[in-house]
Amino acid sequence: MLGKATAVIALAVLPLSVSLWHKSHRSAELYRFDVTLYKSLHVYLKDGVCGLRLLVLPTKTASRSEFRSPLVYDARPESRSLLWRSTRKGPYRITWLVFPFWLPTGGLTLVGTLPIVRGPIQRWWRRRHRRCEDCGYDLRGSRGGRCPECGEYFRPTNRLPSRT
Repeated sequence: MLGKATAVIALAVLPLSVSLWHKSHRSAELYRFDVTLYKSLHVYLKDGVCGLRLLVLPTKTASRSEFRSPLVYDARPESRSLLWRSTRKGPYRITWLVFPFWLPTGGLTLVGTLPIVRGPIQRWWRRRHRRCEDCGYDLRGSRGGRCPECGEYFRPTNRLPSRT
C-alpha cells in the first residue's frame, strides 16, 4: 500500500519537475528562501541543472541584514552538473548540492511506474516457475486444479515437475 501511495505522489509531482526543467532551459532563475532565522536557501535553475546552496550563519541571533547582502557565487561550482560539497568561509558554512533535472524527473517516473509494471512481471515469473499467480505458493507437486494455499484455480500441466 505504501508503494502505491508513493507512486501516486511521484506521478503527481512529475509535471512540476518537468515544468521546472523546461523553465530552466528558457532563462536562468534564482529563488531565495529563509528557512529559519539563521539559515537561507538559494535555488538556482539554469540549463537543466539545479543548484541548491544552504547558507548557515554562526548564531541564531544573527541579524537578518546579513541575509540581505548576497554572496557572489556560481550555481555550478567548477562547472560540474553533479556535486555535493560543504565549505566554511569565515563564520559562514555553505553547503552545495548541484544535480541535473533529469535525475529527479527520471526517479519520479521510475517510482511512479514501478507498481504498474511489477504486477505483470510478477505474474509472468510465477507462471514460468510453476507457482500460484495469486499467492506465490509452489505448485510443482500439485496435480489438482486448485492452489492448496489460497484456493485459486490454476491450469495443471502434464509435464513432470522440475528438480531444482
